[in-house]
Amino acid sequence: MGYKRIMVPVNGVEDTAHALDLAFGLGKRFDGEVVGIHAAAETASVLPYMGESMSGALVGDMISALDNAAEARLQAAQAAFAAAQQASGGVAGHLAVHRGLEDDLLARHGRLADLIVVPRPVSKIALSESPTMQAAIMDTGRPVLVAPPGQTKAVGGKILVAWNGSAQAARALAAAMPLLREAKAVTLLHLEEGSVEAPTVEDAVAYLAAHGCVAEAVSQSRGRHPVADALFLAAINQGADLLVMGAYTHKRIRELIFGGTTLEALLDATIPVLMAH
Repeated sequence: MGYKRIMVPVNGVEDTAHALDLAFGLGKRFDGEVVGIHAAAETASVLPYMGESMSGALVGDMISALDNAAEARLQAAQAAFAAAQQASGGVAGHLAVHRGLEDDLLARHGRLADLIVVPRPVSKIALSESPTMQAAIMDTGRPVLVAPPGQTKAVGGKILVAWNGSAQAARALAAAMPLLREAKAVTLLHLEEGSVEAPTVEDAVAYLAAHGCVAEAVSQSRGRHPVADALFLAAINQGADLLVMGAYTHKRIRELIFGGTTLEALLDATIPVLMAH
């Protein structure tokens, strides 16, 4: 089974071309469809915040300006989605427009996607405070493929899997199975961070073998490097075009930023990262 429904948030403001290209490429590869999610603004909902002292004409002008901005975002989202779909050769898909907040919409509709592709914000602040990214990883229960800025080539030729025996790592491994089966080379890297009672990297390789996937087990110390740096150094050395890893937070509270390794991995990634929580 591959990825039959791939979902991408498209807000019409940020550059989502790389995420859309990646999503449509996977849609073509696995004969699936791409569903774009666009959050249309509820302009009438801002009326209570405008103040009773404003004249009716001023309120009308502000509502009109908000409506125009929302329409411009929608048109930009539609154009970006259509361009990516045309470039893919006509892979099945559509842009779904819903009223509400993007993170709430993605959390709800993303639960019925096989894979969610999210464009990664450029700055550390934008990433750590991104409700859309947090909703995708923490609230959907689905695997999330984070696309770094810039054009993304096809992924899954050489895959590096970060393995520490955790439940999150196991979910990420299973979520990546369609790509792992087709990869030219798969490496499972253990940085000696997991519990001694957890499944070993050799156990994980045997699990993949049962699914017809040949993988190499590598165990090493991360030395003085942070975990994320050690992972991406290994990815460079392996020539990997995809990193698979579990995602974490310090606490299960939506408003807090991601845990250190997750945030660092996303910030430093020059290749797509497939995550599962």
